[in-house]
Order: sequence, then structure tokens, then C-alpha cells
Amino acid sequence: MKIKSNEHGSVYWKSLDDLAETPAFKEWVQKEFPSGASELQGIGRRNFMKIMAASFGLAGLGTSGCRRPKQHILPYANQPENLIPGVANFYCTSVPGYKHNTPIIVESHQGRPTKIEGNPSYKPFGGASSTHDQASILDLYDPDRSTSSFLHKSKISSLKVKDKLSSIRQELSENRGLGFAILSVPSSSPSQIALKDRFKKIYPNALWAEYSPSDYTNAEDASNSLFSKYFNINTDFTKTSRILSLDSDFLNGGSNAMANSRGFTAKRKILNKDEVKKMNRLYVVESNLTTTGSMADHRLRLSASEMPAFIAKICLELISISANTTSVTLLNILDEISKTTSIDSSWARECARDLYTHKGSASILIGDHLSPISHALGLFANQLINASILLVEQNKPESSISTLASLLNQGKVENLLILGGNPAFDSPADINWKNLQSKSKTSIYLGYSFNETSMLSDYHIAQSHYLEHWSDGRTPNGSLVPVQPLIEPLFDTFDALSILSILVNDLPVDNYTIVNNTFKSFGGKDFGKYLQEGLLQSVQFPVYSINDEDLKINVDALVNLLSSDKINNIKLGIDNLELRFIPSFHADDGRLANNGWMMECPDPVTKLTWDNALLVSPRVAKEIESKYKVSIFAPDASMNKGGAFFKSTKGELQKNSAVFKRGKETALIVEISSGNKKLEVPIHVIPGLANYTIILPYGMGRREVGRVGENVGFNAYKLRTLSSMSFAENVQIKPTGKRYYLANTQEHWSMEGRAIVREGTVDYYKKNPNFVNQMGVESHAPANYGYQDKASLADKSLNQYRGNSSYVHPKFNTPDPNVKVWKGNEDKFPGNQQWGMAIDLNTCTGCSACIVACQSENNIPIVGKDQVLRGREMHWMRLDRYFSAEKYNASEIPEDVQVSFMGMSCSHCENAPCESVCPVNATVHDKEGLNTMAYNRCVGTRYCANNCPYKVRRFNFFDWNKRDIGEVYKGPLGPVDEPELEKMKSNPDVTVRMRGVMEKCTYCVQRIQSAKIKQKTIAGASNDIAVPDGTIKTACQQVCSNDSITFGDISDPESEVSKMKSSDRNYSVLGYLNVRPRTTYLARLRNPNKKMPDYYKKPYAYKAYKERYGSVKTSSDPVIQN
Repeated sequence: MKIKSNEHGSVYWKSLDDLAETPAFKEWVQKEFPSGASELQGIGRRNFMKIMAASFGLAGLGTSGCRRPKQHILPYANQPENLIPGVANFYCTSVPGYKHNTPIIVESHQGRPTKIEGNPSYKPFGGASSTHDQASILDLYDPDRSTSSFLHKSKISSLKVKDKLSSIRQELSENRGLGFAILSVPSSSPSQIALKDRFKKIYPNALWAEYSPSDYTNAEDASNSLFSKYFNINTDFTKTSRILSLDSDFLNGGSNAMANSRGFTAKRKILNKDEVKKMNRLYVVESNLTTTGSMADHRLRLSASEMPAFIAKICLELISISANTTSVTLLNILDEISKTTSIDSSWARECARDLYTHKGSASILIGDHLSPISHALGLFANQLINASILLVEQNKPESSISTLASLLNQGKVENLLILGGNPAFDSPADINWKNLQSKSKTSIYLGYSFNETSMLSDYHIAQSHYLEHWSDGRTPNGSLVPVQPLIEPLFDTFDALSILSILVNDLPVDNYTIVNNTFKSFGGKDFGKYLQEGLLQSVQFPVYSINDEDLKINVDALVNLLSSDKINNIKLGIDNLELRFIPSFHADDGRLANNGWMMECPDPVTKLTWDNALLVSPRVAKEIESKYKVSIFAPDASMNKGGAFFKSTKGELQKNSAVFKRGKETALIVEISSGNKKLEVPIHVIPGLANYTIILPYGMGRREVGRVGENVGFNAYKLRTLSSMSFAENVQIKPTGKRYYLANTQEHWSMEGRAIVREGTVDYYKKNPNFVNQMGVESHAPANYGYQDKASLADKSLNQYRGNSSYVHPKFNTPDPNVKVWKGNEDKFPGNQQWGMAIDLNTCTGCSACIVACQSENNIPIVGKDQVLRGREMHWMRLDRYFSAEKYNASEIPEDVQVSFMGMSCSHCENAPCESVCPVNATVHDKEGLNTMAYNRCVGTRYCANNCPYKVRRFNFFDWNKRDIGEVYKGPLGPVDEPELEKMKSNPDVTVRMRGVMEKCTYCVQRIQSAKIKQKTIAGASNDIAVPDGTIKTACQQVCSNDSITFGDISDPESEVSKMKSSDRNYSVLGYLNVRPRTTYLARLRNPNKKMPDYYKKPYAYKAYKERYGSVKTSSDPVIQN
């Protein structure tokens, strides 16, 4: 059988096995539940009877002296002011980051924080928050967090900790800090910076060093070399129409990613063909396949080591186009650097011409991990195109961990204080931190939980969560934001401010006073208003335009910087690979390794959970198979069976490893060798990588961690050294013969050639605005409304039209004819609002914040890796990722791919097929169009999941909330209740489901009801009880920085969601089934440049219909000319 191919356009596929259509994969997708998903493993019948007999015997021994436990119910006698039981309060605070803080609003139920939302007062983020921000609240209720401080293995009180710190302060005063060092994580807190400055002033002989594994200072170093100032580089995307991104995941990486994403997608909100002229164009050159790359209109795969050469080519092209007169020396250096890559110059040439044509509204972004030389060239190129780049002035970076390591090796550090972080785990391997820390006489560690560093420390001081103490911070633009406590510290804990206050003050000052004084020093007047609004915007960092006359790049300084480091032409190959290190999507740099929400949230691109695999390109995978005679790809596949490559390797590629009978990917384990360091790790094949660049996420593989992160992943830090913080060269990999299960959710729900994701180019959309309705089965068999087909959206939402049937349901808002109170008073009872949702695929970047926000809002449990392997994950929202390829031949796996994301949850169908098959009416329709669940009726037949065409229903195979992951099969032998601390995280407005119950998206019905109650209170005696448009935001909608999700009343033609649904790009997924989903999608548009060598003139909306449906070309299809 041949590989899926179609001359009419792209083939969409989710994975290599989907592309191959292997028998194992077909078996997987054809089953409602994968083989094994319904099997309950554990104790057999014989052992169960033995256990029960013993249990009954023990029960008989115990009941003779058993008494009923005493329980007391106490009245809420002294109710605090402004606190109403059952009504949430909201407070402004911020999430501390390494460089900047994120302004947030925290929902609190009677003093218990339960949900995080972005603060809309901070306009650059627009009220959004990130995946990590959402998950951070789970750490507050982590049962494995430190509950007290320790001296070696003995608990000590907070009083003894203070005594120890006071004695250190006395020693510091005597020798002015000689022999004392502090290693801290970077912080944007002005209060902490003020205490740090005071510390350095009082104790000039002490060392203050800062370290974060993801904190690169390359951009600051480059700006300092060129301008003698430290700048952080920001881009104003609202003024940018052409963007070139060089190994920069600016949409989902870094502290300003939400502002970048919001500004970038603002120019991709297209309601009709008249608005397409505002759409921007994105060029991406990258070594990894990122979410930013998935949004690219043109994408080039290139190794990280070749990035300086590519930037040099861009500079040379811009100099040539602009006829810029520059020094011959600079031109010679640029030419020399550009020759260190063999890429086709036409790509760089046409890209540079497009950038220069849009001079003043174009920008070039450089990845943080790239060298100062790359950043310097990027600044130079941006000046040539008058880029919309803003330079934000920063403080000079502190001493690095290498400086501290040198002093420790020399024996000059007697007392070491570590404020946060985990250097024993994440410091460069060649530093050998374990040996270094032992060289200090006394080591004190402030940590949130027991970890690798605390195990080496003499003192472990338990750290507070940021929702338990006072502090402050700065946003990316410099606005001052508070960190205020929402709950009393749950345990006897400390924070960095309180520790530093003891060290620098004779009489320690409490955090509230410190923060208040900082606020006043910034010119603040009303501290109460500051806490209410959550930020002080009158203070911001100094900002400069890159086009300011005072910031013209000194060519001599640029030449000196370019000459300072020799850039070699490295020939990469299977025996000389480039290994790139990236932060883990799940654990970041290791901070979130014990956070279950992040561990189980699938990586947007790889769709892996609970692991970090070594990502390799298809070319590397094939060469490994050929060189070592091992198998990586799918078993017994018919893919390209007649292809020359497969004949030459005699089918070795097909004897696999990837078995999907239970939703697990059986990956090959390889040994990575980098210098004298080695690491064994499973590999995962991903198209779209630079040919000989392999990607290894760091932050996983913790060994001293809580129950969630235990034995999860592989420690990439073992290979990361001071000289290879971003990538290592001359790396080799070889198979070990071992196998490893990867929990991979990407094999679920294949597209099977149907028109699920619909895409088109800008040119095609302008010529054929209705292209989305000319695709798929519904192009000739649309939803059956009969003679009411031309009715308005509002009318259709209020009626259940039955096509040409003689039976028509009454309007949803028609009064019940048997209720007499309505007669003559109908005007006092306005009709029900009809809820619906629209998702814009043109602005979704795949960040996955919606998944975690939904989980936090709706008490969705985690199930653990073992259950994900069985296809039992519980997320109500899933983010489907599809690959498509335009150019490949029949004998090769495609290497250049485009990526499409689609958020999928319950569509609340008006003709919901799940409702008709439920034998107990557990899922029913209400008068507002919601497909609702009555959990106490559900008996777990799962007929509804079988009948759901979108596969969005989730079944509770176990009491996930009561069982620890890994304990679900123990029955009466295992724990039967969750820790009290974990219970505090739950949203009291949402039912916690039990075993045997089906669940799914509810459109956040609790938020709908809350808004209706508030509106009735406002309306008083009037009948103005309709909730105003925009009042209700679902959890997924509120967290989205791009406003990709719109929710509201579709019976109101003026509502925002109705306007979105009126767009030419709006369509229903599987609309031909006549289920009439309330959630619809707006098609994706791409904006290719006709002059680029990789231009694709065919719209990507044409899918692989030929094998299933035949040609999809219609008479109305225009011909696109080059």
C-alpha cells in the first residue's frame, strides 16, 4: 500500500504511525477505547478472597472495642467582614519569575485560594496567564512540600532558624562578610534588590551570585558591547507586519511570551476577506520544532550552530539592498561567517527583501540561547530595517555560579546560603556541585521541598509559597506589582525577604513594611489602591527605540565583538551530532517536577506526558537503523513498501518498536555521548527538526522529589556544561538494545482523511471566501435544516428544526403551556439565552494554557503515567496537533512539515447523539442549549462516549481524587482518601466526580449560573435579567492570551460570538452528521510569499480526500496563479 498522497493538496497526519497506517495504529483508532483501557488489573479473584477473609477477621477483632468517632459542627459565629460563605473573593498579586513577575488575580473561597487568572489591568497580557502560572497554585497544596525546617535530619523550630541567622549576622559584622557567599535565583523584586544592595554595602567582602539554568544573558552582553548598556530586547508586534524569528520561540518562551503572542495574533484576527491585508507574515528559522514554528508562513530547518552564518547572510543581503556604506572589514567578516553554512542563499535573499520592503514595520528576533555574536548581528540587522524593536534597560547581571565555584574550590567560602533553586540538580555538570557544596563549612538552603540540594545542606529552611507571604516584583515593562498573601502560611516557613531582613537589619523588619516602603520609594501614594489594582504603572523601565540616534551601532565595536570568537564551519553528521538543550514543557527547569497538572499536560508538539525523550529527526532515525541494524519505526507496516529506501534496507525500518495496543509508544533507548559524559534516554522521532540536531529537554529526571515526580524522566543536566549551556557539538548516540514506554497521547483520535482542520492561503481566501464550506462531506451534505436552512443563527439557536420532518420541537424559550402563571405575563419572563463558542484556529498557538486552566477550574484529576498509557487521561479540553506536508516523494518520510493545532472539547450539540443512548437520562439538554451532566444518575454504561463523534467524554475508571497515582489497583489495601492538604485545592462550585461516572466539558456552567445570579441581583424588580455580552468567560477563554476562544449568547446577533460565527471562515467539525455543535471553528489562514523558494500556491485546506472521497475540486474553485 502506498503512503497517503494527494495531488490536490496536503496530507494531514498526527504521527509517523498515522502516516504509515500501520495495522497496530489502525486497530488503535478503530476502537472507542484502546485495547486495555477497559481492563482493570491488579488483585486476582483468589487473592481477593484471601484478603477479604483476612479483612473480615480483623474487623471481628476490632469491633468489640469500637466506638463511633466524634465529629463536631461549629457555627460561623464571627464572620469576617465582606466574607460571604459560598461567594468567592478576588485579590491581586503576581507570580514571581526569574526576570519578571506575572500580574494575576486569585480566586479565594473563605480564605482558601483555588484559581488563578490574569490581571486585565496589565494591558500587554490582556488578563491572560501562562500554563505554569495556572499550575503554580497546585504547589501550594503539595503534600510533599517542606512543612518545617531541619538541621541535618532533625526538625528545628523557626525560632532556632532565626537564632542561627542572627549568629551569622554577628559573624558578618565582625569580618564584613569575609568567607560568606549567597547563591540566589534571579529576582525582579525591588524589595529584594534593595536588601541585596544593602547586604553588598554592609558586607563588601561577601559574594552575591545568581544562577538559573534558563537565564541567558547573551542579549544583555551583546547590547553592552555595542551600546555600553544592558538591554533586554522587546518587539512591538502590533506595529510589525513582517517577522523573522531565528531559533526564538517568542510566542511561548520567555517572560514576555504572552505579550508577544497577543500582539502577534492581533494581526491575525480576520473576520472577512477585506481584513486580510492587515495579516502579518512570519518567517521562522529554527533547529527545533516549536509552537512558534507551527505558526510560520515559511519555515527553514537549520542547526543552532549555523545560526550566526544565516544572520550574517541576512545582514549582507540587507546591506546590498539598502546600498548601505559600511566598512570593508565588517563586510569581509560577515562574508567569512556566512560561508560557515551551506544553506541555499535564495531563502535568505527573498526573506531579506521582504523585510526591507516593509522597513519600519519589520523585526528580527534572536533566540535567547544564541551567542552574543548572533544577538549583535541581530541588532545590526534590525537597525538596517528600522525595526519596531524596543530596548528595555536592565540592571547589570550579578556574579555567576562559576565565580562562586572558583571561590569554593579555593576554600574561601566558609558559610554558604542558597536562596531557592536547586544547584545540586541543575548546575553545569563540570562544576560538580555535590563536591563543591561540601567544601563550605556550613551550608544553609532555603527550599520549597526536599530535593538534591537540601540533601547536601546542613540546614534546610522550609520556604513559603508566594501566596503565603508579602513581596513585590516588576513586569516586563517595569510596572511595579505586589505579591500579597492570600492565606496564612500553612506551615512554619520562611521566604527570601525575611531571611535577608534578619541578615542586614539589627531589628528585623516584617515583609509588609518592607514592601510598603518600596512602594513609597517608587513614588506611590495610595498603597490600598495599589493592592486593589495589582500594579503601579507610573514606574516603568527606561525604554529606547533601536532607531534612536544615540543608539547607532558603533561599527568598530561590532567588528571587535565578531572578531573575538572564531566561528568554525562544522560538518554535522550521524557521527557528529549537535545536541540542543531546551527547558522541559512539563517541569520547566525542574521547579515543576512534582506538579501533577504539568506532568500530565501533553507537550504541544510531541504530545508526550510524564517524560522527556530525546527528539530526533526522521533522517537521524533512519541512519541509526541503517548503521546499527535496529528498528525504530512502526511494525509490519505497509508504508512505502515498494520504495527504494525500504528495499535497500530490506524492511528493517518496519520491524518495530511502537506498539499502540494500550496507548503506549515503545521507544528505543540510546546512549548519548558528549565528551566524557554519557546518558541513556529513549528517543522520539519528530519531523521538522534540523537534520543532525537532536533535542533534549532538561528539568526532568529528579531523584530527590515528591511522589508525583519520582522516577519521572531523564536528567539532561548530566550532559550540560559551562561551555555547552545551549547546545553541545561532536555528540554521538548509539542504541542500547533496551526499550522504554512513553506515554504518548498523539495516537488518539486520528483525522482519517476528513476535513477536520481547514486551512487556506490568504490569496485563496480573497478569491474564494467560502472555501471552508466547499470541503468535506458537508460541502454536498450539510446539516439538515430543511426549508429553514436560510434562517439566522439566532433563529436556529432558539429552535430545534427537524429538517423536512413534519415534527418540529418548540422554541427553547417558549413557556411551558401547562404553567398558568405565564398567561398574560409572558413579557415579564424573557427567553433563555443560548450559549455557544467559536474557536479561531488562525490565532491559536498551541500553548496549552487552556488545558491546565480547565483542569484547575473543574477539579479534573490526574491519573498518572500508567493510566495515560492505557488511554484514560481525564482532560476535558484536548489540543489536537496535526502534521501536514506539501513536498515529499513516495519513498521518504517527510522532513519539512507544517503544524496545525485544534482545541477540542464537548461541542454541546443541539442534536447530541450522546443523549439519545443514555439509559438513565444522565446527560440531557437544558433550555439554554447546554448538554448537561447529572452525575448522580450516571451508571457508567459509556454508551454516550461510544456515540460521541468528537470523543471528548471522560470516564472515571477509579476514584482518582482519593487514590495516589500508582495506588489505584490496591483496592482496600491502598489509601482510600486524599491528603487533607490536597482537598483544599478543589473548586467548591464544581462537583468532584467519583468512580464509574462519565464527565466532560460543561461550558463552565458554574460561571454561567454565577453570572445569572449577579445579573438578577442587579436587575431587581425589572426583567432585565439577560447576562450582558462578555460578562461570562469560560476558564479556557479567560486564560487565552490571544482571545482565540469566544463564548456568549448566540441568540443575540450583536454578541461577539455571533459576529465570529458570521465570519466566512466559520465551520462545524463533522457538520454533515447533523449533530449541530454549538462550538464551531474559524479556519486557519497562511500568508506565504510568492517569491520564496518554498512557496506553496495550493491552499492547505485541500486535504487527503482522494482515497476516501475522491476529488474535492468544485466548479467555484478559482485557479491560483504564481
